[in-house]
Amino acid sequence: MTGRGRARRTPADEPLGSVTRPVVDDSAVVPGCHRCRSAALTRVRLALPDGRPAVFASCDACETTAWYVVDGDGTPLGPDGSPRDAG
Repeated sequence: MTGRGRARRTPADEPLGSVTRPVVDDSAVVPGCHRCRSAALTRVRLALPDGRPAVFASCDACETTAWYVVDGDGTPLGPDGSPRDAG
């Protein structure tokens, strides 16, 4: 064989998100900081160790962080998925 095979297809472009214009709006999952109630949050979609889809939120005002299960009850969680003190 001469090493000539089928040409590889270039994958289709996927829309990229940004901090200012996310592809997915997760403000309904985490509307505000659980500690100071500020709406100025940085939100990142990810999965918890058990596979549940979640949103990591970091508060710009008080620097509190927490993880929230998508379609969950709004309980702030730690990185391992256990409930975090809301106070």
